[in-house]
This record gives sequence, structure tokens and C-alpha cells, in this order.
Amino acid sequence: MSEYILVTGGAGYIGSHTVIELINNGYKVVVVDNLCNSSYDAIARVEFITKQKVDFFDVDLRDLESLNKVFDKFPIKGVIHFAALKAVGESTKIPLAYYDNNIGGTITLLTAMQKHEVKTIVFSSSATVYGDATRFENMIPIPEHCPNDPTNPYGKTKFMIEHILKDIYGADNQWQTAILRYFNPIGAHPSGLLGEDPLGIPNNLLPYLAQVAIGRREKLSIFGNDYDSHDGTPIRDYIHVVDLAKGHIAALNYLKNLNGGLYREWNLGTGNGSTVFDVYHAFCKAVGKELPYEVVGRRGGDVLNLTANATRANTELKWEAKLTIEDACKDLWKWTTENPFGFNIDNYEWKVFSDDKEDYRNRLHTVKYDNFEVSFANRGAIIQKIVKNGINVVCGFDEPSRYIEKSNPFFGTTVGRVANRIGHSKFELNGKTYTLESNESSNTLHGGLDGYDKQYFFGPVAKQFKKDDKIINTFEFNYVDKDGHNGFPGDVECTIKYTVDDSSVAIEFVGEHLKDSPVEETIINLTNHSYFNISNTKSTDGTVIKAITNKQLEVNDELLPTGKFVPTHTDITKPTTLSADCAFDYCFVVDGNGSGIDTRDSELKQVIEATHPNSNIKFIAETTDPSFQLYTGIGINTPGFEPRSGFCIENARFVDAINHKEWANQVIVKKGQSYGSKVKYSFV
Repeated sequence: MSEYILVTGGAGYIGSHTVIELINNGYKVVVVDNLCNSSYDAIARVEFITKQKVDFFDVDLRDLESLNKVFDKFPIKGVIHFAALKAVGESTKIPLAYYDNNIGGTITLLTAMQKHEVKTIVFSSSATVYGDATRFENMIPIPEHCPNDPTNPYGKTKFMIEHILKDIYGADNQWQTAILRYFNPIGAHPSGLLGEDPLGIPNNLLPYLAQVAIGRREKLSIFGNDYDSHDGTPIRDYIHVVDLAKGHIAALNYLKNLNGGLYREWNLGTGNGSTVFDVYHAFCKAVGKELPYEVVGRRGGDVLNLTANATRANTELKWEAKLTIEDACKDLWKWTTENPFGFNIDNYEWKVFSDDKEDYRNRLHTVKYDNFEVSFANRGAIIQKIVKNGINVVCGFDEPSRYIEKSNPFFGTTVGRVANRIGHSKFELNGKTYTLESNESSNTLHGGLDGYDKQYFFGPVAKQFKKDDKIINTFEFNYVDKDGHNGFPGDVECTIKYTVDDSSVAIEFVGEHLKDSPVEETIINLTNHSYFNISNTKSTDGTVIKAITNKQLEVNDELLPTGKFVPTHTDITKPTTLSADCAFDYCFVVDGNGSGIDTRDSELKQVIEATHPNSNIKFIAETTDPSFQLYTGIGINTPGFEPRSGFCIENARFVDAINHKEWANQVIVKKGQSYGSKVKYSFV
């Protein structure tokens, strides 16, 4: 069984990267963070990257009662302690806040640990405990035995916490304590999904330079060029944040393999110094252009050289920094260009969307434009609301518990692993017959009893960019569906990417059959199941629709296709008014030749246009899929919604394609391949 590690401050810059490394090394992680200088979006992205749930609690470390509840809930074996206020300059202005938060929080944490007999801790200390090491001979690079003399309140809090931990070990030598003193963390996760997100003006060189590169700052100030270095600027030990995170794993593993207790300090650094200009030029190379800077006077407290002697960590922890300054600059630039405002997007906000306000698995994510608003939730990666000109144009619930009710007709959800029907709940692949659970007579409908509509998707990765003077927001969710779930073979990673502008919502569906899946083939067919209503009333009656095709799949009494294409009862290629006497539940054929497994490179085709005399909204649906199910909601029967409260446009592959030889290639996905499709809903 994997061990639980509590990470305090795990939503912060170094903490979040360390959570990734913990998960990659088989640990289970619990994070406590009061988000005073961080964002929960970092945890959401950690889950997105690792495909693992991270238990999170919004807890101030000084709150002993709440902290004890976390320890009561999980069998925690050790703690990595990051949580702290950390700006050197700020600490000189509000020292009392730093002593209260950093030292007070640590004492509360240690009290809770002691109560629950958790005696393993890795402490995030800092090279600031050394103060000006240049005042001593032969102490550059700085070894762990260098005398401590921090020169600012932040450094003094770290120094005092080290002594508190040392005294606890002195009183009880079963405590295992690793003190990690690190130097200048830089860089970002190579995925571009996670990086440093400083609030206000950055205090550190590279985050500031990154903001200069994207135009948020005018120029970089270089504090002095008259030092005794090869270019006159100060020398520091810059370490990639991923290397630093791995150092915490090395320390934790070292403690785990001890027979008894320990208190020991280790420097985490590269052992190599780089000047400010060295780092400046490396970042300019990553960006591809020279960036503006100005040399100004020396900054008070700065010294020539602060480089780590990391020999102890190299030999004892078997750890060493492997990534270069160039790696860090490249990764930082990727993070910056893809997230120019970090996690802070002006027209985006989220809130917990659960009856349990501590349950961060399901959150409601809302993006707002002047006359357009869209909300998504993690459960089912649903579209919960679309508001155009003050009119909510999709059916959905304001109460999260309503989505769990059996009467919920899949409002807004992602449907999978296979949308629509699989006949008699059976199919064959490579000579093997797979039997699924039936949830509609003898058929499997919309993925079965525990389909994607009931799963919590990780994310979203929320981003914003400009295109043709339009503000574009994207929200990317993912979920890993394991082999055998609901009877389906193969491990599949499902990714749902929403792209929103001021009048439309586009969806990109991807189902990757993972390379290490235990089977060679699986089946995938994904869709969104939103019900639209542009009437500004509770009924879609009177809505006028017009479609690209009047050709549908003929079905038998079990609602399964016969293999024939036939015209429907009403020619909907002409304007058609919906009513009780004019309703639809058919799979319409856009391309009789079907499709391959990935249609994302195909042209979006307009398949439905809808208007209503009560509103000035025109609804347009486009898709790359070979078919779409038009369902006018005749069977809706859930409190607050009656039959024909909305109509559904399910872009998809042909119904029951796997059981029709001529259509099966639309849904069969080999190991290492990806299913893909796109749909776009516009409101004009």
C-alpha cells in the first residue's frame, strides 16, 4: 500500500512540483494550503499531469483543530513542510506577520504530528539562513557547516524553525528530520502546465524577465555591474525546480530507509554559479530576442557569490541536479507563453460545486463575456450553463446533487466510452466477445450504468489568448478509463477541450488508447449531451430547425439500426417547427461513407440551424462527425423540466457501429491510436 505524505503549501511553486514527483514515485499525497499566495489551479493541473487524485484541504497551518482533522482522516507517514510567507523584502516590512505565520504555523503542525505520532518531516529551509557567507574565508561554495547569520526576518524564521526541529529531535531521537537548504529555484514543469505564478511584482530574476518578455514589464533592472565576476554581475546558484522537487523525494526516501532517528541538513544546489548576465543571455536565447534592461546601483544586502556546496546531498542522498540553466529558461518560456497571466484569467472564476464545500473534485468553472457566459463542471466535464443575451440556452441544474439523480437525462454531460446504443450489450473484437451491463432494455446506452457522465474529470487547464482581436478561453479536462470498467476493454485517456469566445462553444474530443493498455483494440465514441432551448420559455415548441440532411439510420423496434439509410417522416432540410406532433429521435447521416477514427482534421460542417420567434438568438451546430442524433426531448421527465424542455444534438459515429462490419472502423481504436472529433455550438 502506498504511503500518504502530507505536503503543506503544496499548491505553491516548489510544493506543486514536489507533489508531482511524489506521485511519480508511488506516494499518495494530501495537500493543505490556505491559498494566501498560491492557487488551487496548481493542484488541478497536478492532477491533470499525473492523472491521480490529490486530496486537498484549504487549511491555515495555524488552525490546529482543522489540521488534526486532516491527520485523523488519513494514515499519514510523513510531512514535507513548505507552507510559509517567503518574500525577503516583504518580511522586512511586516516581520510580525512572518514570525506569526512561519513559526506559529510550524509549531501547530509539529503539535499535530506529535499527537498522531508522525515523526518524519522534510523541511523546506533556505540558503538565506547563511546570511552573507562571503564574510568567512573558504566558505564559497557554501557548505552546510557554514555559520548561520540570516539578515532578514524571512531567513530568521527559517533559522528558528531549524532550531525548533533540532530541539524536538534532541528530546525524542526517534524523529527523522531532513533540513533542505536550497538556493535559487528557477524554471517550470516541462509540460508548460505548471510554473511560478507570483502575485504582484516578481521578486526574482527570471519571473521578472519573463514578464518583460511578454510585455507586462518595461525592462529588467540589473542591480550593479561592478562585482568581481567575469561580467561584473553577482553570482548565484540557480537550480531547476524539477531537480529541486526530486531532492525532496531523495531526502524522504533516505529517511524512510533509516533504522532510527536523525536530524541533518543538506544543501540543494547545482554547485555551479551563474551571473545575472549569464541567466539573462540564456533566457534571451530561449525567447529568441534581446530583452530590454537597465543597470542600476547595487541593492542593499547583495553580495558577490552565493553558490552551494552540494557534496553532502550528492553523496548521502544520491541526488544531484541534472538540468541546466538553458533547460530552465526553455521550460519557463514555454510556461510563460502558454500562461502569460499565470493562473489569473480576468473573465474566469470557479467555485466548489458540491454539497460538501470541502470537496474540490467537482467545481463550477465560469467564463464571462459582455453578453455571453458559459459554465462547466468537473463531474462529467459537463456544460452546466450557457447564457446568451441574458437567456439561459441549455438545460441544467443549479444544485450539484441533481446531476446524480436517476431522472437526469444526461444534461450537458460528456458521454462515453461509447455514445448512443450498443445492441444487446455485446460486441466482438479480435475474436473475443465482450458483454456489457444493460441499462436500456437489452441494450447498453451512453456508456452504461457508470459512464463518463458519472466520472470526475481532472482539470481544467484554463488558458486565455487573443485571436483576430477576440479573447479566446480554453478549458481542458481529462479522465483515465481503465481496462474492464463497465466491461469495455483497454486503458483510455479521454480529453475534453472546450474553446469559448464571445458567442460560441467548441469542443474537441480525444480518446487515446494508451500504449501500455493490456489489449490491442478497444472501441470509443464520444459526444456532448447538452439540451438546447433558445425560446426563452420552458418549452422548445415553436422552435424552427433546419438540417443539412434528411437521411437517417433506419432502426428496428429495439432502436437499433438495420443498416439502411432512409428519409425521416418530415423533411428537415426545410424549415421545420418543433411541437408535440413534430418530434425527433433519429441518427441523421451527414456522410454515408462514415469516417475514420479521427475526424479532427476534417472541415466543420453546419448540421443544424435553429431559431425561435421569442428570441433574437440563432443557434448553429457544426461537427466533423459523420452523423448526429437529433433528439427533441420527448422523454425528459425530471423535476423542473418537462418533455420537450430542450433539444439535443449528439455529434457521433453511427449508432451501434461496432456491430456493423461496414461501420466498425469508425469506432475501433488500436493501442497507441487516438479517437478524435470536433463540434461547435454558436449563438448569433
